[in-house]
Amino acid sequence: MSDGLRLAMRRVERSKERRRDLESEMRAWAESGAYKVVPHLNSETGDTVFYVSELSDITPLTHSLIGEIIHTLRTALDHLAYQLFIVSRTDPLDEGDRIEFPIYDDSKTTESNAFRPIKTLRPEIIEAIRKVNPCKTNQPLLWILHRLDIVDKHRRIVTCHLAHHSVFIRDALRQLLTETGYADMLPVLELRPAFVTSHRTGRRAQVGDILFSAPPGYDKVNEKLHFTFDIAFDESGVIEGKSVIETLDAMIKSVENLITNFEPFLV
Repeated sequence: MSDGLRLAMRRVERSKERRRDLESEMRAWAESGAYKVVPHLNSETGDTVFYVSELSDITPLTHSLIGEIIHTLRTALDHLAYQLFIVSRTDPLDEGDRIEFPIYDDSKTTESNAFRPIKTLRPEIIEAIRKVNPCKTNQPLLWILHRLDIVDKHRRIVTCHLAHHSVFIRDALRQLLTETGYADMLPVLELRPAFVTSHRTGRRAQVGDILFSAPPGYDKVNEKLHFTFDIAFDESGVIEGKSVIETLDAMIKSVENLITNFEPFLV
């Protein structure tokens, strides 16, 4: 790995560290009782209805970590642009103060203002960036990263909310097979998904939401159901209802791949 690439990749590695911190913080928050789903017996039908009875606010540290990961990834791209500037400059006194990696709304030509920050780069590097075409339609993850960074740096904390994710059913199915005399089918469960989505998956969680309805006679089975939640982005016009962790993972991979692809220019 070249020195220039290593410098740019340091930010990516930092984002991975903070991403692990974010996951730990989210797990600790959830385990502390951040939300609660309780059963309620419908006296008319006999069904057991599971609904959200309590929800807590997302922790300030969670918000801070999300913003830090976003900014660190955006900075990694700017560090890449600066390293590309270093290998391109002809004037040793030029410090490249205005260098940044361009990300724009729509496809642009190299003659447009979108390429102004990198006009001093070698033509072949500018052409390589043009082929990446880091715009909303061609590189949506990079565009979302760019827009979220602007929000977090200059306006306010990036907006997120708690969203329904899935229902963990494997233990409940084990109980059901055992109670009904089909214990010999237990190995088959390992081949089936442990989680299933519900009609509320991906939607904002609110107290009173009904997540599941079970027929009478399965009390012990119902005790094994486990409802999971996620933290989702809620930035209107940028990204809404998408898992924070899954989106950040995709962003990290995208930025890492992009930087690696420019290594030949940094030798």
